[in-house]
Amino acid sequence: MPAWLHRTNKTVLRSIASADLPEAIANYIEEPDLSAVVGQPARYWIVAGDTVSLADQATRDAIDTAALSAVRDVLADEIDTVETFSRAFALVVLDEFNARTSKINSILAAIAGANNLNSLKSAAALITDLPIYSPAQLKAVVRLKADS
Repeated sequence: MPAWLHRTNKTVLRSIASADLPEAIANYIEEPDLSAVVGQPARYWIVAGDTVSLADQATRDAIDTAALSAVRDVLADEIDTVETFSRAFALVVLDEFNARTSKINSILAAIAGANNLNSLKSAAALITDLPIYSPAQLKAVVRLKADS
């Protein structure tokens, strides 16, 4: 029995009678010559008529760029999904980034407002330290964010 290549999704069905194909026979190439695409992912295959060829490098790069963009979109959308680790962790990182930005702004304000070294030291002494997290504390904070 022959092998068949689906023209659209590029799946290969081996040793199947034409009567057993899941779709109309017109959607398949019987005994396709895949020598031009050996070792290449099916996403790079171009089917034209009954010929299967490999996309050129520019087209393969465009396919990879589109796939990477789609993955990044999924990751970005996951931030809005409730109770995911990625979302919770992103919120913790954002809080930490904002805390550090606030601290830097306080330091810059103290420098800008200082008339002399003693006034700078006094202003800097009022700036609170940021916490240092242990792995257990980080897990606890991420858990709290997952609940929010």
